[in-house]
Amino acid sequence: MTVLRPFRRAAALLAACAVLAAGLVTLVAAQSQPARAASIGEFTLASGGGLGDTDPLGATLGIPAACPDITLEDLNWNSYLNVYVVTADGTEEAVLKGVGNAGPYTGATPAISLTAADNPGLVARSLAGIISSDGTYELRVYCVDNWDWAKPSEEIVPGSPYWTQKITVTGDTWTQGEGATATATELTVDTGTVEPGQTVRLTAALTPAEAVGSVTFLDGGTTLGQAPVTNGRAELTTPALTEGTHDFTARFVPADTADWGASESAPLRLIVEPPGAELYDDEGTRLPRNPELERGQQVKLVVRRCEPGADLALTLERDDTEFPGATADADGIATWSALTVPGDAVAGDNVWSWSPACGSGNSQISFTLAEPSGSPSPSDDPSGDPSGDPSDDPSGDPSDDPSDDPSDDPSGDPSGTTSGSTGGGDSSTGGTATSGGLASTGSQLALFSGVGAIVLLAAGVLAVRFGRRNGLLRFGEPRA
Repeated sequence: MTVLRPFRRAAALLAACAVLAAGLVTLVAAQSQPARAASIGEFTLASGGGLGDTDPLGATLGIPAACPDITLEDLNWNSYLNVYVVTADGTEEAVLKGVGNAGPYTGATPAISLTAADNPGLVARSLAGIISSDGTYELRVYCVDNWDWAKPSEEIVPGSPYWTQKITVTGDTWTQGEGATATATELTVDTGTVEPGQTVRLTAALTPAEAVGSVTFLDGGTTLGQAPVTNGRAELTTPALTEGTHDFTARFVPADTADWGASESAPLRLIVEPPGAELYDDEGTRLPRNPELERGQQVKLVVRRCEPGADLALTLERDDTEFPGATADADGIATWSALTVPGDAVAGDNVWSWSPACGSGNSQISFTLAEPSGSPSPSDDPSGDPSGDPSDDPSGDPSDDPSDDPSDDPSGDPSGTTSGSTGGGDSSTGGTATSGGLASTGSQLALFSGVGAIVLLAAGVLAVRFGRRNGLLRFGEPRA
């Protein structure tokens, strides 16, 4: 007979040993992890400089506190400093090693010389050999030992502390700090068409909106004015504009160049010119766009940007009135001095069109006409419309129309019974109930069958486990 119980005990013992070993490995690995270095404040630099300078970080730096006061026999960690640059991938590259002219650093030291003359044996590396692109980089100052200028281990100085500072690299130069935040300026105008003598409102939008400063608005090389930035916007209304092409720009001037970078918008071109066509009344007053005219009213039409000497024909949409033509003068202007709105012109929108078209497809001008004053209103009824129903309209049902249901229905079927048998209400309701009952019954049977199968399966598994655990299940001898 073969019994499985001893095998199961051995497997459990091995599993427990594996779990214990994994825990020990995890604990040892966690204890062996080096502590992450941590910043304990900022140091200062005297000034900026060039990436290729012999003294890469300028003349001096200052630390805000003392180095660790630790001495082991002839080793200490308060006599020298190293400066590192944190590269883009997070590694530290030493730029200065062995800065010790002001050691021991037993307190805050505001002016520590970084020149080779003041630091015998100083190892200096050009920033150009470490930094390859513009951006902001972190510098770190560590207190190191006096033997080989190595950073202290975790056992000696817990936490591997350092002081930090940032520099911003632009081109071949660097400055202390994160540098100015870049800005962007976008210029818009409040209209698309402008005539000579009109003004426009220019709006400059700054990104980010927190930028502090003002915007100078220019028309080509001419300064139009300046406006402060408020909530990321600055606005200016131009003087009256002359005919021609205007290229507007907006130039952001930061209040503090150390905080915000200057920026300038793309040029915004605006062409100022008279309208392609105009209407004037008989007193010479220019009419607004799409004016409301009256039948018989006389107006003057002026069309511009035509081909000089071109003969233009004029027509009115939805009207067959013939109008005189006009010839464009040397400036390309065609004029109809006296046009009369036809008396039979259709009410509503109307369009005068001329051909050939003038510059930029200029070929029509619109106006509106009101309804004729003498037209009948829709509320008036015709005089011949009868005020009431026709006199020969029967007032009631025909006399031969039975008023009641016939009592002697030959079928003998009561009206209620007939209605119930022919109507769809009762029978359809009964049919729905029948089909619904069958569907519901099938769903319930399927559900109960599935649940029963699961219960039986679970009971079988438990029975097998119980039998094996108590030696009830045994296996025959293997076959020879």
